[in-house]
Amino acid sequence: MLDKLNSWVKGFSEEGSAVPAGDDEFVVAITGLLIEAAMADGVLDDGEKAQILDLLIGQMEMDSVSAQKLLDETIIAHDQRIEIHGLIREIRSDTEMEDRAIILEMIWVVVLSDGRVDAHESQLMRRLAGLLYIDDVTSGIAQKRARARLGLAG
Repeated sequence: MLDKLNSWVKGFSEEGSAVPAGDDEFVVAITGLLIEAAMADGVLDDGEKAQILDLLIGQMEMDSVSAQKLLDETIIAHDQRIEIHGLIREIRSDTEMEDRAIILEMIWVVVLSDGRVDAHESQLMRRLAGLLYIDDVTSGIAQKRARARLGLAG
């Protein structure tokens, strides 16, 4: 599984390739973290939803109907979830640090989709970096790459 993950995760930052088919649990875990990040400030706005859909369709090669269904299901699951450790465990157990850094970059893209980072989002990103065993320097690089992707000043 790691070879497949390496190929798509490295592709996110270089060519934008997708997660391999059949890695549904991994996609659900990533989507859960994207929703968690989008809702860190208490609001899931249309821009954040659009950004998540764009990642699901563009990066994970989902069709728009499947992506929307996954998004809707993940929002419902978020309302019922009391912790994120299960999502983290799914990602952390199957990926290398470099891959987790790219996943963190994807999460930063969602957080930055409104052009700002509030205190709750900042706290969540520090927490996620720690839970994913990503150091501060690597997290900062992921944030800068996400800003560049979105055309935001660094």
